[in-house]
Amino acid sequence: MSSTSQADTQTAKTFWRRVLLSWLMGSSGAYFLTSFFSNFHASLYEFILLSLFFQFLGGAAAFLFFDGTLQKSQAGRDNDPLAVLILLLAFVLSIAAVIIAWQFPGLFDRRILFMDSARLPFFALLALISLAAAFVPLRMMDRNGSFERFKQTRFFEFVRGNGPGLLLAMFFLVTYLIFAESINFPGFRTLDQFFDTDISEWLARLTATTFEDLSIVRAVHPAVLLFLRPPLWFLSLFLNGDRLQAVFLMNALAGAACVLLVWLIVKRASGNTAYALIMAALLGASSSHLLLSSMLETYIYSALALLLFTFLIQNRHTSLKFTVPAGVLVFGITVTNLIQTCILYFFNYPRIKVILKYILIVAFITAILNLVQVWIYPNARSLFQPANFAREGYYIWNPFDVSWRTLGRFSLIARAIPLYGVVAPTPFILMEELGVDVPNFRTYQILLGEFHVAGYRGLADVTVKSWIVLLAVAGILFSLNLFRSPKQVLLPLSLLLCLGFSFSLHLVYGDDPMLYSPNWVYALVLFVALTLQKWADRRWLRLLLIIFLVMLMITNLSLIYQIMEVSAPFYGK
Repeated sequence: MSSTSQADTQTAKTFWRRVLLSWLMGSSGAYFLTSFFSNFHASLYEFILLSLFFQFLGGAAAFLFFDGTLQKSQAGRDNDPLAVLILLLAFVLSIAAVIIAWQFPGLFDRRILFMDSARLPFFALLALISLAAAFVPLRMMDRNGSFERFKQTRFFEFVRGNGPGLLLAMFFLVTYLIFAESINFPGFRTLDQFFDTDISEWLARLTATTFEDLSIVRAVHPAVLLFLRPPLWFLSLFLNGDRLQAVFLMNALAGAACVLLVWLIVKRASGNTAYALIMAALLGASSSHLLLSSMLETYIYSALALLLFTFLIQNRHTSLKFTVPAGVLVFGITVTNLIQTCILYFFNYPRIKVILKYILIVAFITAILNLVQVWIYPNARSLFQPANFAREGYYIWNPFDVSWRTLGRFSLIARAIPLYGVVAPTPFILMEELGVDVPNFRTYQILLGEFHVAGYRGLADVTVKSWIVLLAVAGILFSLNLFRSPKQVLLPLSLLLCLGFSFSLHLVYGDDPMLYSPNWVYALVLFVALTLQKWADRRWLRLLLIIFLVMLMITNLSLIYQIMEVSAPFYGK
């Protein structure tokens, strides 16, 4: 046999191995995607089409991107095993979510991600068929250079360059979706029962098919329906019109997008893959994001909008054509968060005239959008009627009333801002105390003239003390850097001031602070990440952070488990 023939044979064998490995990897994802979408397209021929489509899509994606990422990693020597360990932890978190939800069949419908066992052999047969059918076109595309041309596109470069962050976000997407399926309790009235979330209200507002069915939307959310209902409708098209499942998927996608944005911000700042993964996973596994990426409310979308604005500022996209759309998104979801964008804008791009233009344009566009929202949705409240803000007085605390209640509120917010949103406390579960017949979760309790705030026990106590040490170290380093080179810490400084704004605001406004926590947890995590980035290449720091991340995941998963355990007798099917 000639050397040319031997080389061709060896190339063919190598190609076969690549295809086979890619199909094994792709089929794992295809299984869950097929299981999920076949709930909405249940006929046999639809199952066949879905199976073949996702198997080919998953296999081709693995063939292209994982091979490309591996080549880049080998070429750049960026193959830190700690990065693999963090991705493995995120995968284990998804498995843990399945295990927890599986114990509550009345809350979690297993068919949403796990197909009927009778269809599994059929799916495996289709996988073999798709593997055989795809070999020839893949081989032809590989030989004629189609893959190489595709690898020159911006899309491929982005995916290859951010593969670890995308994979991490995907694992958190699965985790959030599993919990979203389990702890939103559709069909039941759940108002102010889980840290003051209005789950059933937002389910109704987003899934209603007629505009008249929507309940009142307060003026502090001036364009939220315009921002959320169109993408929800678009997602529902792929789910055979099922708007409820589209809501769960959209909420989980928003949480996963937050994880990806933190990865992008920290990776750009530190240049270290493992460190960026740790910090992105820390945000994703925080009690705030684990809870509100699963439970339906608007605040995870606030966090996403604020992170997008921070990402633009960090990347020097400070012109109005970038900042105004992001500012409209932030302001349109929750009005008070416009102040955070102004803080970020001013300290990183101190051009007063530009910032004034930004405020005026954002306010003008959002006002127009509010008029449109009020016109389309009769129960949406207008920004232009002062009476619509009168109800907000119900949530205002008088800071000048020096009493046990005011001091208790101060103690609550002083714990909530730095601690509760990251490490879940032991909640108060109230029923008789409130005169209700369903459990209410709270981070505080007012009883007989005393204001009690949630504390920590067991592993949670160790975890929160570790977080306090981490915050203290970050604070000391920030102070030193501020005096040495203040221009180098402008972004962390602006994030710290955003935390101060949140503290001041919620000291006088709001109910249970866990509800609003996504508005500041993004700033808290990024402050720590950007302050410690000078040590990002130190293996000892990354190992310590990974140990903390494991404790954090266990602690915060226990809160979700507790919610499901307590709620199952009341909301289980």
